[in-house]
Amino acid sequence: MSREMTPGKPTTRRYSPEEKAQAVRLVRRLRAETGQRHGAVKRVAEQLGYGVESVRTWVR
Repeated sequence: MSREMTPGKPTTRRYSPEEKAQAVRLVRRLRAETGQRHGAVKRVAEQLGYGVESVRTWVR
């Protein structure tokens, strides 16, 4: 069965605990290296191809 992408209809993706932990580690490392809190979540989410709000929730 194939999944069709319907315009305007979001898809649901399940992330493994390992994927979540990796994203959180990367955000924390980036924040520590740059000393900036703003933009780290978005940058990591884009690099990994994850949703920004998903990564933001995991970091919290």
